[in-house]
Amino acid sequence: MIGSIYKLVCSQSEMCYIGSTFNILKHRMIGHRSQYKRWDEGNTTSVCALYPYSRKYGPYEFKIMLIKQYDVADRHQLHAYETLWINNFEKTRVNRAPPFAPLKQRMQKETVKRYWRAYREEIYEKHELYNELHRDRRRSYHLHISKAYQMGGSSHER
Repeated sequence: MIGSIYKLVCSQSEMCYIGSTFNILKHRMIGHRSQYKRWDEGNTTSVCALYPYSRKYGPYEFKIMLIKQYDVADRHQLHAYETLWINNFEKTRVNRAPPFAPLKQRMQKETVKRYWRAYREEIYEKHELYNELHRDRRRSYHLHISKAYQMGGSSHER
């Protein structure tokens, strides 16, 4: 697969945003503007580091420029190249989080494990409370499933 590393350059400042795509750059730019519009209208909570600059300067003040194309095996490999380019533009880029961060993923797993250990009792109590509140519903569901299997049908047939 051919993937592209690109940068969005603002005509009003020196800042840039580094990204990657398998799409045509023109289509990717349309996607950025569409996503910004949804964010600006409050229709999404996801935030791209570029959005505040798009709000300040206007989404049409950005131009998309090809940095380099790579023949890659998958999106992870393209993200690794993107991360290298993000590091090259350290002084002018607005990207916050690198797209390829296997160490970060490992640290997140460790954080989840520590959280689970620290709050295990509370989590179990919440599960018990949920099970208590929904006991009748679970019983009728399991009864329905067992009847369906006894009849030789699927549990989804009613």
